[in-house]
This record gives sequence, C-alpha cells and structure tokens, in this order.
Amino acid sequence: MYSRLITPARIHSWGDEELLEATEQDRARIVQAAPVRRLQQKTQVFPLDVKASVRSRLTHSLEVQETGRQISRRILAALPTGIVCEGAFINLVEMSCLLHDVGNPPFGHFGEQVMSQWLGEMLDPLYQQALAQPPSAQWPELRQDLQLFDGNAQSLRLVHSLHELNLTLGQLGALCKYPQQPQPGVSYGQHHGWSSKRGIFFSEQPLYRALGQSLGLAPGCRHPLAYIMEAADDISYCIADLEDAVDRRILTLNELLAALYSADGSDYMATLLGDAQRSSWGFFPHFRQQLTRDLVALAAQSYVSEHQAILQGSYPQALLHGQAPAARVLDILKGVARELVFMRPEVEALELEGYAALRGVLSTYSCLLAMPAEQFVRLLAGEGGASLFFARRLYHRLSARHIKAYRLAIATPDPRFACHNEQEWYYRVRLLLDYVSGMTDTYVLEEYRLLSGI
Repeated sequence: MYSRLITPARIHSWGDEELLEATEQDRARIVQAAPVRRLQQKTQVFPLDVKASVRSRLTHSLEVQETGRQISRRILAALPTGIVCEGAFINLVEMSCLLHDVGNPPFGHFGEQVMSQWLGEMLDPLYQQALAQPPSAQWPELRQDLQLFDGNAQSLRLVHSLHELNLTLGQLGALCKYPQQPQPGVSYGQHHGWSSKRGIFFSEQPLYRALGQSLGLAPGCRHPLAYIMEAADDISYCIADLEDAVDRRILTLNELLAALYSADGSDYMATLLGDAQRSSWGFFPHFRQQLTRDLVALAAQSYVSEHQAILQGSYPQALLHGQAPAARVLDILKGVARELVFMRPEVEALELEGYAALRGVLSTYSCLLAMPAEQFVRLLAGEGGASLFFARRLYHRLSARHIKAYRLAIATPDPRFACHNEQEWYYRVRLLLDYVSGMTDTYVLEEYRLLSGI
C-alpha cells in the first residue's frame, strides 16, 4: 500500500527517479521556495510583534517539522521492517509540516475570518457590477468556495498552481490536511474530526481528484501522512502559544499555573507541572520536553493501532483524539490559550489593526473585480486609457506569478463551469485572494497605509 501512497511520480514527469532521491528533490524545492521564506514575516500568535524571541510562522513550522520527525521515527520503529522506504516517509512528513502554514493569510486564522467576512459582504454586489447578468444555478457553490477562504486549501494552490513546485504526488497528498470541498448550505468546522472540515478549493478539485486516483485514495479520504502532520502541529502550537504569551507578559507564569491546576486535578497534570516547576532548566523547557515526549508516543501509538484505517484515509479522528492524560492536557492548553491569551485587550488591539488593514486593502483592490471582463482584458493588454488610470496602477502591483496563473486558468473554457463569464470572474477573485493572502503581516499594513495616504 505504501508503494502507491509514497511514490516518485509527479504531475509533470521529468524522467525516472529513485524514491528517496525524488523526496530529497522535494525537500530542496520546498526549503528554497519563496512562500516558506515569507513565513518569517508572519507571526504565530501576536500580529505585527517585533520581539525576537516570540515565534514567527517560520520558527513554529520548524518546530512542527521536528515534532513530525519524532513521531515518524517512533511509527517506523513499530511497523514491520521493509514496509516503506523510511527516508522517504520521514522526508514527506517533515516537508508537509514545514509547508502546513504557507497558505495562511496575514494575521493567521483571524485573517481568514476577516477575508471571509469581507467576501460574504461583497461577492454578490461585485458579481452584479462585473457580470450584469443573473447568476447561474452553480453560483451558490462558487460563492461559498470563494467566501470560505482557508489557509489549508491555499497551501495546495500555492505550491502547485501558483509556484509550480511540481512536488511528488505523495508530498502533495500529505499536505492536504482536510481533503473536502465546501458544499452550499453545509456548515464546516463545527464538529470534531477532520472529516467535518474543508480544505480543497474548487480551482484545485481536478488536481486532488487526480491525486486520489493515482494514490489510491477514495474521494474525501486523507493521505496517511497528513494525520502525522496534524498531530505535530497540535503538539507544537498549544505549548508554544502559552510560552510566547508568558514571554510577552500577556499573562504571568503563576496565572498560567493556577489555570492549569484548576482545569485538571489529575495526578498526571500535577506531576507534569510539579516536575517542571522544580526543574533547573526552567519551567517551559522541561514542561515542553516532557509533554511533547508523551504526546509523540501517543500519536505514534494511535497511528500504529489504527494503521489499516489510516492507510485507507478513512480514520475519522485525529491521532491525539481521546481521553489519554496527555491528550487531555493538550485540550486544556487550547482552552487556556483561548481564555487567557487570545481575548486579552492587547492581543485584540493588534488584531483590530490587522482587521482595518486587510479590509482596507481588499476594498481598494475590489475595483478590479467590479469592472466588466472587457475592461480587465484591456488592463492585461497594457491598455485602458484615462478611464482606468487608478485601476491600472493597482493592477501593476499584482504579482506576475499570480497573473500568469489567472491567464492559464481562463485560457480555455472549463466544462465544470456553467458559463465562461463566471469562470473568468471566479479566477479574477482568486487572483486578488492569491495576492492579498500571500502578503506578510507587515506588508499588508504598509500597503494599507500607502493606499490610504497615511
């Protein structure tokens, strides 16, 4: 089974490759990719923070990568020898961990909410201005796909459709955390388990369908290595967010300890906290090492015990789902972070700054979406005259890479769309979302100030 799931094959083949060599090539392409470099200017918890010790998205992703490696080594030690190429297995896990946040917009999950809110308000009126026709029966599906902007779905689009890294099929599959596409009228992310969430855009649906057929995954089923990436992310961010909050004096260590002791009176929690308080290393280094070690072991045990269902991509839960003591502590850390960190006035003030910047940039650039396709074609051709003097200057700020992807997507009629007008406009909206979501936290603020004349 692993021989099909972890393969040197690529969408665009460029000759025979050995499996390990192919995954090493993936590693080189990913590490050198611009979206990975941009992670150093996207902060993990505290937007626009300049304190060097606080994690950026890049340092967080490196921690996730290391945790993924540890889980992988434990899994491989427990699986029968020779069942899979161990070097390729570890490479794919590490690189899916490094890439897991590349699609996140400025200000992370808060930025996703801001973009989705703006799209929910503006898609219909902009559609009417640009197309001046009744929406097709397909429009509700396309509208929901555009409105529910998701960093996980953008990651796949970024590495394949925009930056054309041409990664191995197994690497692309391992990156797809939530292999679902939104459906009209369906609420996502409200239930436990990855299968209730969505993470494939309509634009990448043909790619994921081809991946599933090549890798032997049924529709909506997950690549097994995506389970490991998800667990590594959960382990890393839950501890790190609280450590950064204490380091930044959002809360004190005593406040954190009081919250943890009151949330869980188990012997496991008492031992974990007591040992960390007595450690000569300091509280967080000891706490992080001990809890990570226990969670890594738990994730590996879950993977091996549910191996058959995970191989098929049908296991409906996360590896750390359950009531094991370490898993319960992880859930408690998430709750404490929500209550004591993310709702603090100083954190919300930073988010409000990001809110104004993101909405401001989107609103200014929306004139590119409001114009008819004929006018936008004139911009593409370098024409436009005096009537498009402002739009032309905005167009010149768009990424050439994103414009290339837009041109390619509309070059020929796609039978999946009810009409070519909607196909063109769908990808024009994607063009703007690609541009804005690729901005760093600091860049989107600078862009907002420039456009606002501040």
